[in-house]
Amino acid sequence: MIRFFGHILTSVGSKVLVALSGLALAGFVVFHMLGNLQLFEGPEALNTYAAFLRDMPILLWTARVGLLGIAGLHIGLAVRLAVLNRRARPVGYAVREYRRASLSSRTMAVTGSLLLLFILFHLLHLTAGWVDTSFPDRLDLRGHRDVFGKVVHAFQNPLFVAVYLAGQAVLGLHLSHALSSSLQTLGVEHPLLDRLFRGAGPLVAVLVVVGNAAIILAVAFGLVRA
Repeated sequence: MIRFFGHILTSVGSKVLVALSGLALAGFVVFHMLGNLQLFEGPEALNTYAAFLRDMPILLWTARVGLLGIAGLHIGLAVRLAVLNRRARPVGYAVREYRRASLSSRTMAVTGSLLLLFILFHLLHLTAGWVDTSFPDRLDLRGHRDVFGKVVHAFQNPLFVAVYLAGQAVLGLHLSHALSSSLQTLGVEHPLLDRLFRGAGPLVAVLVVVGNAAIILAVAFGLVRA
């Protein structure tokens, strides 16, 4: 057991865990986006989906605690690796070369920090209902919580639209590099498939951002109404 934790605390072990936890979080982001797209099917579909999740409290809270643990592990180890890298190279380069580095790869620390703030805002807003108390919790005709109405109410506010669209831009930048680098860290690369793995991150990032932004803008422009 001591040897196991000793391996985790090495730079290589930490990078592997950051990659694995990052892939798990990316999988949740995709799943979350697909579930939210049921907004386009109408109130019954989205509210029934939300009720289905709430009707399994053990599974729901297990998933929530698990995601919280994975996120904490991911953030903690990522910060630790950044500190170790800085200590290993205390004197910065006089001139930085960014020939192959993309914008997303150069801003991982910044986008990661902003993404954490956005997630906290999202939880306090649409999950806890603390940010906007103008929409009371109510039930639909089938006795389910009106999640559909809450989402529509939120994105009729231009301020929330701007915040969430900015959050999607940050998510896209972070996800784009995170997925590709995670695959490389885990050794999932081959000379013939190198382009495929490098393109996997940007592709998934674009799909997630487009899916989430479509929900926000459809409500903002009145294409979806309560």
